[in-house]
Amino acid sequence: MSSVLLVCKQDDVIRGLADILRPMNFQLIDSANSAAEGRRRLQEIEYDLVIVNTPLGDEFGVDFAVDILEKFMVGVILIVKSELVDHVEEKLTDTAAFVVPKPLNRQLLVQNVRFVCQSREKIQKLQSQNQALKAKIEDLGVVYRGKLFLMGHLDMTEDQAHRYIQKKAMDMRTSPRKVAEQIIKTYDKK
Repeated sequence: MSSVLLVCKQDDVIRGLADILRPMNFQLIDSANSAAEGRRRLQEIEYDLVIVNTPLGDEFGVDFAVDILEKFMVGVILIVKSELVDHVEEKLTDTAAFVVPKPLNRQLLVQNVRFVCQSREKIQKLQSQNQALKAKIEDLGVVYRGKLFLMGHLDMTEDQAHRYIQKKAMDMRTSPRKVAEQIIKTYDKK
């Protein structure tokens, strides 16, 4: 975890939150005094975590949290008065935001920050794996289409077409996908 944005209308609370977070080795602890300023900062810098101390000057903060969760891959923690926790959690039911009650318990905040950071890292790894799998499936689809062209135009069996693409890829020191794309380009008469 490297960067955190603190969104709070009181500068003294921002300093207090920064003091709590500093030992957690964030590379960047930034702040904004309103939701509008927070949105601008999120457009400029990729933060890992946003902590919102409600209410903000220009809105309460729940809509801000929902908005940024939809637009950015970021962890969100809202700090709200204890009597509003249930109401805010209900509004955030379908999101990944965490709600921490005021008065603030330092240990609870630190635990939530660590949990959000770890969860975000796991989600990023899963997204990376998902993208790699999608790319692999796409590659397999292109290779299969290349095999179909070889089977249709050169009367090869699927095994022969597969071996042809694999051998050509090794000989040319390229990927089977690139060979298949060249085959498709050669035989596709659309």
